[in-house]
Amino acid sequence: MIDWRDLTEEAAINTAVDEQGKDASISVACCALEAYKGVDTPEYRFWYGLFLKLATREPLGWA
Repeated sequence: MIDWRDLTEEAAINTAVDEQGKDASISVACCALEAYKGVDTPEYRFWYGLFLKLATREPLGWA
């Protein structure tokens, strides 16, 4: 199992997509929800922060 603390943001996105599906922002959101477990934890904040970055990024022109 991969420890989220050892991941760069890019590696975390790739891991989330590998585990959850092709849409990066939805995949990262799923990881945040899995990490939440009813309590705000560092892992949850990591995934949620990454989700916010993905959700607010500029479209890539083709989207």
